[in-house]
Amino acid sequence: MNVMLCITIQILVWCGYSLVLYLSHHDHSFYETVLLLMFSYFNFLIAMRFIPKRTTGVNITILFTVIYVAGRIVFL
Repeated sequence: MNVMLCITIQILVWCGYSLVLYLSHHDHSFYETVLLLMFSYFNFLIAMRFIPKRTTGVNITILFTVIYVAGRIVFL
């Protein structure tokens, strides 16, 4: 149950990241990369809050970061 809640919150955070990128579409790619790292770290902190196993939290965070980046590459 905690894993599903963590996944749901991470999806919402990535939606927020998409909104931030949309609102700041004139920024350089360096700043977008810094934002990506910040949001990934924020998702990691969320995973550590809800999931007691550190490796599971890291794996979920990496999985959803890769899914988001791959989806952005495919759709853009």
